[in-house]
Amino acid sequence: MACCDNCGNFDDSHYEDLKETYQQIPKDAHQPDLYYYWQYPLEEDYLMPNNFDCLCEICFDILNQEGKIKWKEETV
Repeated sequence: MACCDNCGNFDDSHYEDLKETYQQIPKDAHQPDLYYYWQYPLEEDYLMPNNFDCLCEICFDILNQEGKIKWKEETV
């Protein structure tokens, strides 16, 4: 289940979870075609800011351009 901690965009698995729990589903935030980045510092080459656990590719790219995504080669 992917849901961006910054903007609220989400994929199909999160959509199904919301349907099953009868929660209101914001249709404009359902973005199944986006890539979602996860915060796993041991496996990934990046660290996300502000304790984000999941970011959609749009928010990730914006934060990366602002220099807020830390890459492993920068932290070594």
